[in-house]
Amino acid sequence: MTQYVQAINDTTLKMPAALLQVGMFVCRLDRPWLGTPFLMQGFLIENREVLNQVRSLCDHVYVDPRRSQVKIQSKGARQDNRQTTEPSFPASIDREMARIGLRAALPTYNITLKAVKTTFKAVTQGQLPCPQRMTAQVDQCIDALTDNIPAMTWLSRIHSHDDYSYEHAMNVSLLAMVFGIHCGWPREEVRQAGLAGLLFDLGKLRLPRSILTKPEPLTEEEWLQVREHPKWTRYLLEKSGFETEIVQACYFHHEQPDGNGYPVGKVGGQVPLLARLIRILDSYDAMTTDRPYAQAMTVYDAIRMLYRGRAQAYDATLVEQFIELMGVYPVGTLVELSSGEVGIVIGQNHDARLLPKVSIVRGPQKEACPERAVNLKHIAAHSPIRVTRMLNDGSYNVFMRQYTRDLMLHA
Repeated sequence: MTQYVQAINDTTLKMPAALLQVGMFVCRLDRPWLGTPFLMQGFLIENREVLNQVRSLCDHVYVDPRRSQVKIQSKGARQDNRQTTEPSFPASIDREMARIGLRAALPTYNITLKAVKTTFKAVTQGQLPCPQRMTAQVDQCIDALTDNIPAMTWLSRIHSHDDYSYEHAMNVSLLAMVFGIHCGWPREEVRQAGLAGLLFDLGKLRLPRSILTKPEPLTEEEWLQVREHPKWTRYLLEKSGFETEIVQACYFHHEQPDGNGYPVGKVGGQVPLLARLIRILDSYDAMTTDRPYAQAMTVYDAIRMLYRGRAQAYDATLVEQFIELMGVYPVGTLVELSSGEVGIVIGQNHDARLLPKVSIVRGPQKEACPERAVNLKHIAAHSPIRVTRMLNDGSYNVFMRQYTRDLMLHA
């Protein structure tokens, strides 16, 4: 067997799928894992059913021997693998880069959020949003994102619990722009995505606040009122002079591929691409935020909900692209480690996505401890610590808003 197994790096072995055994941990496939039956990248082959499933799909796979339950040996390991692995930097560098990036990105984030608040309040007073002003703010965000995507997406994960409508619009807008940049869209299309993200729920400002903040299920009459908000959004945006692409993205963002959406019940490709994207991002940010009627999900659970709803509730291709963009453990995510410690993801290892860089803020007994940054990939050889689960913001009294503030204030 060993002559067919190739060491890619210290944590990864490449082998033919035919040589897989029950008990091996598969960390990568020979094809994009999106579109396969395996929801998240990285899984243990627990039985022959899973084994046969992998063998039927792949010619070869990548196995993590440290997380496997059977011993694996390789022959002819590379003496120089500098072409296949990332540069080796301590996690403290990632923490410092996060601090510098957040300090640089925060002014743009705050100015745009203030503009969103001003626009929304003006609409409630009967005024119309200004296309030129909103476009200028989105352009500033695009410039900030181009320079520092991790910091801006980190900020999109911070929730204050008292400004949901403003922050929700801001977060959807940021995610839409990040998605467009990730996919290589022209700047004009990224700008349209950002504007649609800011404005898609504008029509809800015409609804009674008692409906928007109601903790119980809505009555049929109340639900009918909610379903009218895309029409109000279209009216406001058309009267303000926004581009047709933005108006349509906002108007149709509650449509579904299976035709069960609203306001008109369009099916699949009849719905504009940007509207299909906003629907996904709207759901994702809502699911990961505490609301009057629902507790926030973890990123993993929200992504799983999107994945399960693909092709029926959400565009399947866009869901898969979004999951690929977010990664397994997004920067700014609170996680629990196999050591019992709790930390915040501060960086990624793109050749070992299951072993991120983490800033530990709680000890094994969940006690407060001096913060230290670790790269789980680097310590894997002598201390095999891994992420066991994602946590909600506020778990064990760790709040991302407070952590971010402290990070920017202190070196």
